[in-house]
Amino acid sequence: MMRQTMQQIDAGLPQMTERDTTLPPVADSQPRHLAAWLQEGVVRKLVVADSGGNGPGSGETDIWFLGGDVAVLQQVADVYAFDAGRIVLWTDGTLQPRTDVDQQLVMAKETQLIDSARQWLAVFGIALP
Repeated sequence: MMRQTMQQIDAGLPQMTERDTTLPPVADSQPRHLAAWLQEGVVRKLVVADSGGNGPGSGETDIWFLGGDVAVLQQVADVYAFDAGRIVLWTDGTLQPRTDVDQQLVMAKETQLIDSARQWLAVFGIALP
């Protein structure tokens, strides 16, 4: 299901409205490039990349949205499926379920990821529901 969501949204990106910007570096970080794709005013995908890198292996975060909510979030080594702001599946980069995470870690991670998504979308004036 995660792979299907990612592929379906990515296939429609050329027909969507793209907005992008670059955030200046904060503390010791690289500048970050943000790109958002909207369909009829609703965010469908957000990519956040360190400007010095290129691709998921270099600090990129890709987020796919359904109905304005985070559906799938991919980072360098992990991919997360969300439902109503909660992680329902945490996998490694090959989409194999992680068995080494407990509920406390899942809860902390979902808070961190959703907060980051909120901050990045706010740059474009978009709010998570």
